[in-house]
Amino acid sequence: MKKLRPYILRFQGYADRFWYPPLVGVLSLLDNFVLIIPNDGILISSSMMIPKRWLALALSVALGSTFGALILAALVEYQGLPWILNLYPGIGETKVWAWSFKVFDAYGLFIVFVIALTPLMQQPAVILASLANTPLPKLAAAIFAGRFLKYLFLAYLGSHAPEFLGKLWGLKGELRDTGVLK
Repeated sequence: MKKLRPYILRFQGYADRFWYPPLVGVLSLLDNFVLIIPNDGILISSSMMIPKRWLALALSVALGSTFGALILAALVEYQGLPWILNLYPGIGETKVWAWSFKVFDAYGLFIVFVIALTPLMQQPAVILASLANTPLPKLAAAIFAGRFLKYLFLAYLGSHAPEFLGKLWGLKGELRDTGVLK
């Protein structure tokens, strides 16, 4: 991921532009498919660079993440389980896959909301929710609520209390990728 740092730093050179928060949201959307974009780190470092725009950044990233998840869910809904098994061979035979189905059956959208609050990847939860025929508006609401709260918290810390960031679980790698931590 060190290879990303120069690109991220160059990208953040435009943080003062009006189009920067929506573009950060687009990166968040793409992260649902590319899986290498350090959204949390970009959000935090951007909030540190332009503290007055922390709320716009948090909203943009939450919306981007939600729309990306909905596109993924719609693709899974349209293509079905065989598409997932083709993309990830052997996943259907793992214990984690079976466990994930049991957890989703037990907790439904609440587990999607909880995962959206954490640094964990949301794609598996989105895929399971889609395979369970969860209505897209309900899925969107659960994801947006969790992601918005998460990104609101991270952007606020980045703009108002950056000294606490290094202590947060699951963020150190992304903060290193974006140059916030050494």
